[in-house]
Amino acid sequence: MVDAFTTENGATRFVPGTHKWRKTPNDSMQDLTADYEWQELACGAAGSLLIFDGSTWHGHTANRTHKPRRSLQGAFIPPTGTIATDFKSRMTADARKRLGPAAQSVLGL
Repeated sequence: MVDAFTTENGATRFVPGTHKWRKTPNDSMQDLTADYEWQELACGAAGSLLIFDGSTWHGHTANRTHKPRRSLQGAFIPPTGTIATDFKSRMTADARKRLGPAAQSVLGL
């Protein structure tokens, strides 16, 4: 957390136990931005770290302030896994050429 995460500035929300479910939020909710009965908000001071199973339902809540709520994010994806962001399609060929082998491997290029 670069900035504090609070209930007012868009803290990440989780629905505990959903990493074990076979259904998705789309299967269970009409409005994916609405509060969910079992949600928990991850609030913390700037400099705090969240580690979680990415298959748990999660997302940000509304930022009701005029200030940003910034964070740095990383993920471990096994080489046989599928990444959520297709970095290759979002990068120009010139940008890819500037990356060394280690960076290309980390980004799954």
